[in-house]
Amino acid sequence: EAQNKAKDARIEALESQNKDKDARIEALESQTIELKERINELESLLNWTSQGKKKRPPNCVFSEKKPKTESSQKGSSRPLGGQKGHSGSTLNKVEDPDEIICHRLHKCKYCGHNIEESELIDYKTRQEFNIVVRRKVTEHRAEIKKCPYCNCKNKADFPELITKPVQYGITVLSTAIYLRNYQLIPYNRIKNLFGDIFGLKISSGTLIKAEKMLYHKLKGVINHIKKKLIKEDVIHGDETGINVNGRREQCHLISTKKYTYYFHHKSRGFKAMNKMGVLPKYRGIVVHDFWKSYFKYKCEHALCNVHIQRELDNIYKKYKQKWAEEMSDLLYEIKEQANCARKLETKIDEDTIKTFIEKYHSILTKGFEDNPPPEISKDDVVKRGIKARSKARNLLDRLAKYEKEILRFATDLRVPFSNNQAERDLRMITIQQKISGNFRKQHGADVFCRIRGYISTLIKNNMPVIGSLNKAIEDVPPLP
Repeated sequence: EAQNKAKDARIEALESQNKDKDARIEALESQTIELKERINELESLLNWTSQGKKKRPPNCVFSEKKPKTESSQKGSSRPLGGQKGHSGSTLNKVEDPDEIICHRLHKCKYCGHNIEESELIDYKTRQEFNIVVRRKVTEHRAEIKKCPYCNCKNKADFPELITKPVQYGITVLSTAIYLRNYQLIPYNRIKNLFGDIFGLKISSGTLIKAEKMLYHKLKGVINHIKKKLIKEDVIHGDETGINVNGRREQCHLISTKKYTYYFHHKSRGFKAMNKMGVLPKYRGIVVHDFWKSYFKYKCEHALCNVHIQRELDNIYKKYKQKWAEEMSDLLYEIKEQANCARKLETKIDEDTIKTFIEKYHSILTKGFEDNPPPEISKDDVVKRGIKARSKARNLLDRLAKYEKEILRFATDLRVPFSNNQAERDLRMITIQQKISGNFRKQHGADVFCRIRGYISTLIKNNMPVIGSLNKAIEDVPPLP
């Protein structure tokens, strides 16, 4: 009996051990499933779209700290903060301040003696700049007089823009338009701002009506900007998606350092670019991101090398192909050479350019050796269409075919290394979508693009924004 009891106890102990093992196995299996999900998330982060932008995985949480990794782009060697020779700005004292406050001395700070009646030697001055927010109401009075000869009543004419018994002035409308179309503040927040700061209860309908009025009055200015762009040596082109009443449409852009032209259209391609009215007549150099619709025009082309380098870095990191890193380093080396030549106001000599081109061809040869064309089997011969190639092979074909356009920044120093000008001008359109969501109507997108382009052009030419908008509402918009 004692032996049986001992056996039963051992059996119970073994059964409990088995249960513990099963529990640990289940825990390990759940951990394995979680690890697989995390690996899938990280792999999806490494995926790239055809435009070279990263895909964000659905329901991805970024709460965990990510380990520091090497940046895909080479950092600048310049120190942080303002650089030597940069144009700074500071406050300067004015000769006629609006208010003077005198701070008097009563006792000596050293011995405590009363010095109120002592003779004044001099002042030490400091000036404080502030703003005064106040409402200004102007009453227009049109005289009514009776003619002594014909006994008829005559009334003086009001200004053309004074059409109602009570209305908002031009500065109120132009300030609201500026806040909406350049600072990207939504209508409801503009209403709150005007109520809190100026004590004016302005409605969204009033703002929308003012925008539509300004849209029509800026038609001549936009035609002027288009003519100026057609005469430029180098222009930048780009486009981005916008949401119009739940439908994805496009905002096109053509810009330079002095001019900005936005254009809304349903299409992204050739049809929209023709309707913009710039590229069909343009014969200079267009810098863009390799959207094939641009190549249908007779002008010269230059490709954005920042986009190319993103693809090169991705290929090197994902497939460990050495040629991609070498090509990226070569492009940076040529860029530094071009920057030095611009500073010295010279050109890169022909021998140096030939050396760069030889290196370029040598790296391409290595790349094609690492990425041979796919073998065509008997089954593939029967199938229709072109056999899919790898991203590395597609990039190599593009680097070979468009060598002249990619290296144009070195052979023509008017051309920048990247399409950064267009990227900066177009970035605010994307931010507007994040803040306000979408446009309810197509005409609303047209209005925003025209007004935004005009304000951006004013700022680029150092012209006063509110004053220029005031004149534009008066139907005499200043031309940049």
